[in-house]
Amino acid sequence: MNPNQLIFDSYIRMADAIYSVFNVSCEVVIHDVTKVESSLIYLKGDVTGRSVGAPTTEVILRELKKKHEDIKDLNGIITNTTRGKMIKTSIVFIRDMDGKVIGFLGINLDITEINRLHHVLEEMIRPDTSYDGQHLDETYATHVDEVFDNITKSTIVELGIDVENLRRKDRITFVRQLESKGIFLIQGSADRIAELLGVSKQTIYNSLEEK
Repeated sequence: MNPNQLIFDSYIRMADAIYSVFNVSCEVVIHDVTKVESSLIYLKGDVTGRSVGAPTTEVILRELKKKHEDIKDLNGIITNTTRGKMIKTSIVFIRDMDGKVIGFLGINLDITEINRLHHVLEEMIRPDTSYDGQHLDETYATHVDEVFDNITKSTIVELGIDVENLRRKDRITFVRQLESKGIFLIQGSADRIAELLGVSKQTIYNSLEEK
């Protein structure tokens, strides 16, 4: 039995209560981040199209790279998904008795239609206001390969590089950028990055360690 199961069970009851209030256009999830490749262990509702066993998200991978005491809950984030939905999300990190992050509870509210109506009304009355909120592009993958591919592809675009003709300096920058995004928390990622760049796995590790 998972030693943290009692902790997760208490959050499952909370998830059921939250879902019963919002219900339509709402999804409540619980993730166990001790295994990021298949961290989704409980799901109520359907907003992101995922199912139990789905991987964690890119946003969470970045948070997990921080020290446990520096990881803070994320409330009221606006995420734009690759499926064209706008979702308002709040994330509460779940900790064990020692304060270590072991998972998180996520509340995802589909505000796509609300946002459309908002713009219609805004056009009609033209208020002197602006929408206030943090916008992030999020994947909500159904398989960890999607998370890996999105991180690598977005990093290639950010750096403006050609992975087939990388100079040593650019390779080091690329690998370190991937590491900062938490990609090495995904099992087997070093092998896949080595294959992508046409180098050895040891070269990838050397790129991380080189001063």
